[in-house]
Amino acid sequence: MWLYDRWKVKGRRLKGAAQPSGKRLGFASGSKGFTLVELLVVLVLIGIFSSLVFVSVAGGILRSEENRFIQSFTQTLIRARSASLGRGEAVRFFIDGESRTFCVEGLKRQNIPESIKVEGEGVGEVEPGVHAVTFYPDGSSSGGEIDLKWEGGRLDRIVIDKFLGLIRMERISS
Repeated sequence: MWLYDRWKVKGRRLKGAAQPSGKRLGFASGSKGFTLVELLVVLVLIGIFSSLVFVSVAGGILRSEENRFIQSFTQTLIRARSASLGRGEAVRFFIDGESRTFCVEGLKRQNIPESIKVEGEGVGEVEPGVHAVTFYPDGSSSGGEIDLKWEGGRLDRIVIDKFLGLIRMERISS
């Protein structure tokens, strides 16, 4: 019983026992948390950084759609050339300006986005508003240049060689 009475403390704190203190938790004495101004500054910074990320991601998606269209357009031209070589007959690649579509003769039409202006030089007009590049079974073509002008000022040029029928894409400006 004697040991118990010795350590028993009535109304007093034990010596050396850990005491809760603001100083030990890293706060200045009397500080109880963040102020409203500090919280608002943090929220504004988070808003600014998240908007920068959104703009960056949206720009990447737009460029991705542009690149997908260019690939689809050039692949369709290549498909027309391959079809003429394989079939042993002339095959035409059409661009319809009124309906804003392009296709290989006899195949499904694909849409041209509204953000693109398509212009051609040396590309024959088969009907009013409909232009065509003809690929021949010997590998040659009617040739020409097709310019894809984007809303943002970007200009891509697709060059179709008249003698070899080869298709080349050039980025003129970005």
